[in-house]
Amino acid sequence: MKLYSILVIVFLMHCSARAQNRALANGTVIYLVRHGEKESGNDPVLTTAGKQRAGDLLKVVKSKKVQHIYVTQFRRTQMTADSMRIQQNIDTVQYLADTTGISLLEKMAAHNDFGKTILVIGHSNTIPILIKKLGVTQPVKPIADNEFDNLFVVKYRKGKAQLSTLKYGTKPAKATGINTMQPLQ
Repeated sequence: MKLYSILVIVFLMHCSARAQNRALANGTVIYLVRHGEKESGNDPVLTTAGKQRAGDLLKVVKSKKVQHIYVTQFRRTQMTADSMRIQQNIDTVQYLADTTGISLLEKMAAHNDFGKTILVIGHSNTIPILIKKLGVTQPVKPIADNEFDNLFVVKYRKGKAQLSTLKYGTKPAKATGINTMQPLQ
């Protein structure tokens, strides 16, 4: 009986994720960025350069009619969203920073954000996973430890997710390597 229940739950979760991805095909545009440059520590704030990057992000996406901003439970993502949240009076929604992407999709469904334009602010080790979870099939390169200037855009056309990558703001200091082992950078 337990095995049957587990199988039913797994099946329902799979169907739910597939339905969410299909719903995303209806004109949804998702901008994804890593938080701005951060201080060191457990839950650090942004550096001066990170605050400048948050302002640069506002300049780049302010005309895109973003309806919600998704941030994680960490201050660096929330601070990256602050310029846009305050200047454009956009609600932020907090999702769990994890390596599955399920929390983001659940929050998007709960806020009925399919078919809308949203901004997602995450971390170097979660953004590539989120992009794949959103249905992008092309490979996404890992994000280097001090790479903060990528703006990923996922658009849905004809039932397929299309990814484009842009750069924004000032170029960060030379990358020192790929973050493959560090949690939530």
